Amino acid sequence: WKDIWLNEGFATYAEWLYSEQHGGASAQKTFDELYARPAGNELWAYPPGDPGSGENIFGTPVYDRGAMALHELRKAVGDREFFAILRAWAAEHRDGHGTTAQFVRLAEKKSGKPLDSLFHTWLFTKGKPNKG
Repeated sequence: WKDIWLNEGFATYAEWLYSEQHGGASAQKTFDELYARPAGNELWAYPPGDPGSGENIFGTPVYDRGAMALHELRKAVGDREFFAILRAWAAEHRDGHGTTAQFVRLAEKKSGKPLDSLFHTWLFTKGKPNKG
């Protein structure tokens, strides 16, 4: 269950993208509104890539911080590479599931960029991360 953010964060980010494409808030605006929450907010209570106990796997960090990690990836690699990464991920795992480590490797391979730091910051750091 520690990779649950791959399901729930992706689903949440898909909602952001839908909104962006259909006249609602942009993904950046949604990200900024979430990031504006104070450090003591439940959003920052635990890292989405390691939610710990079962009671946390469906909490706000898994959904919203998972989506925030994807948005940071999108900003780091650009739209073209970001959507290529998502298409490749879906194609490779359409009949099963994958791990965070597999997703990071795929993103690095497709983008040609080192992304460990980005994912460590947004998925595995406790508390409110600094924006990069």
